[in-house]
Amino acid sequence: MNWILAASLVLFSFSAYAQSDLEKEKALSATYLELMSKEPGAQVADMGVIIRPLFKSESTEYPSLTDTVTVSYHLVDREGKLIEESITSDEDVSFPLSKLIKCWQVGIPMMSVGSFYKITCPSSTAYGDSGTKNGSIKGGAALTFRVTLFKLKKQ
Repeated sequence: MNWILAASLVLFSFSAYAQSDLEKEKALSATYLELMSKEPGAQVADMGVIIRPLFKSESTEYPSLTDTVTVSYHLVDREGKLIEESITSDEDVSFPLSKLIKCWQVGIPMMSVGSFYKITCPSSTAYGDSGTKNGSIKGGAALTFRVTLFKLKKQ
């Protein structure tokens, strides 16, 4: 009986070893996305993007894809490792929303000016299977941004 358990463990270990890093990251990210979707106030939007308001302003101004948005952001991977942030700079950053990753194109228009949201991105809406060239974001990785929308410029 014990040899059956041992054989099963060996087969399981071998199959896990045979998985590519991409497949492993996608599996771990799927679990992470499931957890993020269950946070209080979280809402699953288009393309599986998960948004969670941390502070909702009373503004009635919402950006559209043709607008330029001014934000600050903090980006972490599923393990909570800081990847990038604009918060350390002295200036907020502005981007044409249409030029940003799909995750932001889905999540940012749901924020009113002055709001602070947590936006969790499936890899398919962020950097996909390839990740970033410098390796700071793995292929297949889910990511979480904390974004403050300061202003928008209508186009």
